[in-house]
Amino acid sequence: MPPRDTLLGLAATHGRLPSATGALLAAGAGPGDLLNPESPDPAAVARLLDDLGIRFLLPGDPGWPLQVAPPDPPCPWLFVIGPDPPPPERCAAIVGGRRASALRRATARTLAGGLAAAGVCVVSGGAIGIDAAAHAGALEAGGATVVVLGCGLDVPYPRRNLELFRRVRESGGTLLTEHPPGARPLAAHFLPRNRLIAALAGAVVVVEAASGSGSLSTARAAGSRGTGQVLAVPGAPWDRGAAGCNDLIRDGATLVRGLDDVLEALRPIQVEPAASARAPSAGPDGLSRAPGNGLPCRPLPDGASAAARRVIDALGDDQLMGVATLASVTGLEPARVVAALLELELAGLARRTASGAEAIAMPLDPANRGPPAVHRPSR
Repeated sequence: MPPRDTLLGLAATHGRLPSATGALLAAGAGPGDLLNPESPDPAAVARLLDDLGIRFLLPGDPGWPLQVAPPDPPCPWLFVIGPDPPPPERCAAIVGGRRASALRRATARTLAGGLAAAGVCVVSGGAIGIDAAAHAGALEAGGATVVVLGCGLDVPYPRRNLELFRRVRESGGTLLTEHPPGARPLAAHFLPRNRLIAALAGAVVVVEAASGSGSLSTARAAGSRGTGQVLAVPGAPWDRGAAGCNDLIRDGATLVRGLDDVLEALRPIQVEPAASARAPSAGPDGLSRAPGNGLPCRPLPDGASAAARRVIDALGDDQLMGVATLASVTGLEPARVVAALLELELAGLARRTASGAEAIAMPLDPANRGPPAVHRPSR
C-alpha cells in the first residue's frame, strides 16, 4: 500500500479526475509519479480536513464502503462527513432528473420514505429534483441517507439543498465525494459520480429519466457490476421524462409498481425497520395489525396528502372499491382519488386491480406508531 501521506497529497491535487487517477493506479502507476509541483503538502491537507470535520478513507480502511463490488474505474479514495455508509446490500439508490415533474418527485419521496422505514439506507446524488426528494423522504421517515457529491464537501452546491444537507448531517447521515475540499462542481464530475452511487447500493431505482439522461449511467453502472438490481418507474409513451425508464424496462430492468417491488429486489437481505418506524406491538411476522381487518401496518409518509389519508381510510373495510365508489365515499373528485391511489400504491398501502382498488396495509398511527385508529367517512 503506498504511503498514506502520498495518497492524501495526490487526492488533494486538482486537475486530473479521481476516476482517471484510480484507473492509472490500478494499471500500476506509482502515486509519487502522479504528483506535480502544484501538489499540496499532505500535512496542510490533513489539518484542513480536521478543521472541516472530513475523514479521508482509502481502500482497505475499516468502513471502506466499496469493497463488495468496486466501481469501474476504481475509486482511489473518499472524503467523508458522517458515519461509514452501510454495506450495499442494505442500501438502495433512487435517482432521476433535476427538472423532474412534481408527480415523479413525489414518487421518489414516497419510495424513499417506505424504504427508510423498512431499514434500507437511501443513496442519491444530492442534486435538486429527484435526488433531493429521495433524501428528504428518507429523513422524514427517520431513516438513513447517503449523499454522493460531485464537488468538494466544503463547496456550497447546489445552494438550494444546503438546508437539506444540514439535516442529513444532524440526522446521522453521510456525505461523501471523491473530490478534495475546494473542488468545484464541474460538469465532468457527475458521470463518474454516478458509478459511486451504483456501487454503494444493492438496487438502483430510476424514477425519472429522459433519453440520454445521466441517471441512465447509474443504472448501467449497476447492471455492469452484475451484483446490483436495476429498477425503473414506468411512464406513458408520450412522457419524455419517462423515455429512459421505459427503455430500461424494455431492456430487462424490473418495473416498479410500488414499494414492494423495490423491497423484493432487496429481499435476500433481511432489513430491520428504522427505530422510529417500529411498532410497539407486533404479530408473528413482526408487523403490527390494524383492528378489524387484520391488515399489516406501515408508516404513511409524512408528506402524504389528505386525499391519500381519506382514501386509505375508506379502503380499510377490506373490500374492493372502484374510483367512482371511492369518490362517492370520500367526497373527492375522481381525479384526486386516482392521484391518491397512486400515492398509496407507491407507499405499499394499496393496490389496483381490474375489479377495483384494495388496501394491502394500513397506516401506522403517527402518535404512537401503533395500529391506526380507524375513523370511517360517512357513506
